[in-house]
Amino acid sequence: MFTRWLGGVFVGLVFSSHPIRIADRPQLSIQSVEPQTPHLIPRSREERERHSQNLQRLFLSVQVSDRSGTPAAGLKQSDFVILEDRSPRAIASFQSIPDHSEDEPARVVIVLDTVNYSSGKVAHFRKEIEKYLKERDSQLANPTSIALLSDHGVQLGAPYQDGNLVLKELDELAGNLHTVTCADTVPALICSMPRSPDGSSPPCDPNPRLECLDHLFSSSVTAINDLADELVNNSHKVTNTGRIILIWVGNGWPLLNERGYTPDTREAKESFFRDLVTVSSALTEAHVTLDAVASSVVLPIGLKNIRESFFFQGVPDENHAIAASLALQALAYQSGGMVLTSTKDIAGQISRCVADSQSYYLLSFDNSPATHDGEYHALEVKVDKPGLTVRTRTVYYAEK
Repeated sequence: MFTRWLGGVFVGLVFSSHPIRIADRPQLSIQSVEPQTPHLIPRSREERERHSQNLQRLFLSVQVSDRSGTPAAGLKQSDFVILEDRSPRAIASFQSIPDHSEDEPARVVIVLDTVNYSSGKVAHFRKEIEKYLKERDSQLANPTSIALLSDHGVQLGAPYQDGNLVLKELDELAGNLHTVTCADTVPALICSMPRSPDGSSPPCDPNPRLECLDHLFSSSVTAINDLADELVNNSHKVTNTGRIILIWVGNGWPLLNERGYTPDTREAKESFFRDLVTVSSALTEAHVTLDAVASSVVLPIGLKNIRESFFFQGVPDENHAIAASLALQALAYQSGGMVLTSTKDIAGQISRCVADSQSYYLLSFDNSPATHDGEYHALEVKVDKPGLTVRTRTVYYAEK
């Protein structure tokens, strides 16, 4: 039997050698120094103000559409109600996009995931991304970047509105990639279990496939967290209201629910919940709407019950946390994004996700101080108009 990844420990051991790398950014030179006591680098005044305001004020991108899927325009602040844990909250600010556009258009980041798929699928995904870029007549409505997840970590390209430059960046990042799936994993695990008192070795059932799935899970979750951190740190605004559409092509990472895993221990559940809070908070602070396209994975819950499940509502504490709580589809639902399951016309699905940035409402409210870090809060936005559908973030985890 194989024990699932414990995020709080495993990331530090495995992925510290694969930090996020940002394209077109000068590399820092590392000099050998004598060991010294670690110290934190103080935040700048702008960073302190932004972080403080992000803790107190939460911005929500709200998509409102009619029965045909057409964006509903012309709504006013008085038409909206924000519910936090089913209690109404006062709306602190209101914007209708594009009627009152932000200072700059939303940024789009398209993730080419070369870690979780075969080379054939990666090549197909890449062609569909290229198709989307070429169909825009070289001029993109939004600054667009390519993010590449490979076995060397995650790389984020610079944003361009010239589609040709984004295509060039895709070529430079992707290069000559060689993917290796878990089915290709041959080496067996080293059984390092302690010997019994009589000197005999206990039974050992090494499973390299499960170790590989563990590795994919942890590397992918680390990548999306690092991407969100980098995107919010790149923001030049004191209040980070600039929207980011993060489009992940494919099913995402393993759910670690295959036969062969041992039941989750309390330590494992605590680790999953801790990582969920970290990733969800990074996406919230960066004002990211996460979309999963060509995401045909079989979910461990029926679509009829999806809105009442942990996929849509998140989990309130470590007792309910499992690896699937960190699934790409779960994070997408909770961010207010879409999960599009068709594997056909991926370029069209990308276009549909980007269209979210052209017409939406930006609302904010001041949240109450948390009693502890990782405090769970359910969110809902209602519109006082019949026949309209609302899509926005459904959960956030507050900091003390």
